[in-house]
Amino acid sequence: MESSSKNTVQQSATYMKGVALVTGAASGIGRAIAHTFVKEGCTRLVLGDVNMKGLETVAEELKALNISVKTITVHVDVSSETEVQELIDRGVEAFGGIHYAVNNVGITSNPRARTHELETSSFDPLLAVNLRGTWLCQRAEIRQMMSQGCDLQPRTGAPPQRGAIVNVSSLFALLSHPTSGGYSATKAGILGMTKTDAIAYAVDGIRVNCVLPGWVKTATTAESERRGANYGPIINTIPVKRWGQPEEIAEACVFLAGEKASLITGADLVVDGGKRVASWVD
Repeated sequence: MESSSKNTVQQSATYMKGVALVTGAASGIGRAIAHTFVKEGCTRLVLGDVNMKGLETVAEELKALNISVKTITVHVDVSSETEVQELIDRGVEAFGGIHYAVNNVGITSNPRARTHELETSSFDPLLAVNLRGTWLCQRAEIRQMMSQGCDLQPRTGAPPQRGAIVNVSSLFALLSHPTSGGYSATKAGILGMTKTDAIAYAVDGIRVNCVLPGWVKTATTAESERRGANYGPIINTIPVKRWGQPEEIAEACVFLAGEKASLITGADLVVDGGKRVASWVD
């Protein structure tokens, strides 16, 4: 029995043998995604963010989790076509391909305002980072995956696949608020392009899925609370009555990216503690 248990652990720890790419990896959900990839056995990671100091810290953390881990850290502004391509090129140069990609970078509305009060200068960054940035990453990843062989062999017995992409959208792609029109529009756009490319590239052995987080406790929300934001009434409308943790979003992302999800493409996985389906307020 002891030997069987050890074998199970060993298999679980090595099933993700491809190369993982994570954007926004320096903190929060992106950091948790990188950690989760390593815990699932991935030992080659391409980490992108504008915060290079944060990326280096995460790379050190991953090495502490598994001494076999190799990472490259790349400064990337995802709204820049050149920098996105550089991210992909650096990853391929280092590891020979990209198999799992999680496009996690996103920014929030600033300021929060109704549409007639929102300036173009506030709307444009949302489009540039959330929508254009995710699209640029997805396009570059697809182009790279199309040039690769079908290197991933799902344990399910499914046909070999080239790779998988997971886009991080938001519950606000489905629900909204009077002052989040720009943000919701970009996150809904991510959902739309996910479904489009899931259909377009299924025959090529590339899966594309989307994770939609609800309210997640990160450094950003903690800072908002420090400045006086009161999330209590909102959290109380969530059936589980609590914040989500970055690690809970990461588990969903890594599952969809991995071979265990070999038949899942075009999915929008809501990770929100039941908020989407709740119709009551206590």
